[in-house]
Amino acid sequence: MKIRYFIAAIAAVAMIGCTGSKTDSEAADSTAVEMVSAEETAEAEPAEAEAVVSDEEAVIELEADDRIVPQDVPVIVDFNATWCGPCQKFGPVFHKVAAEYADKATFASCDVDVCKALAEEYNISSIPAVVVIYPKATGKTPVTNVGFMDEAQFKAFLDKNL
Repeated sequence: MKIRYFIAAIAAVAMIGCTGSKTDSEAADSTAVEMVSAEETAEAEPAEAEAVVSDEEAVIELEADDRIVPQDVPVIVDFNATWCGPCQKFGPVFHKVAAEYADKATFASCDVDVCKALAEEYNISSIPAVVVIYPKATGKTPVTNVGFMDEAQFKAFLDKNL
């Protein structure tokens, strides 16, 4: 059951394109998410697979025109770059913890060289940077942590901000 919501959240984030002319609410309204029935999910995957999310499946790789519009759960974004040593060191930590926290948030990775507009939107000037973006209905502003975090530090950051 949780995997369906996670997949729906991933699909919603992945399908939202940055046109620069729509507001967050207009972008959310124009996004269509196809819901899969429980029977279709059961046929496609064994029931045991629902409880486990792999490190690779837990993180959405954002592309140049993607936008972030959280629906029901916060979106945790790792802003990074391929040339950044601390970013490369943090990547496996981010993916591992994302798999563990998949039921609490949606996780995305954003290469600042590819997604320049998104990095500018969230005022990213140093990397690695992790931003917690809350659904609009909560009224909370995004929370940012800059710099490398080990697994314990990252989990503490998430526990504090989720």
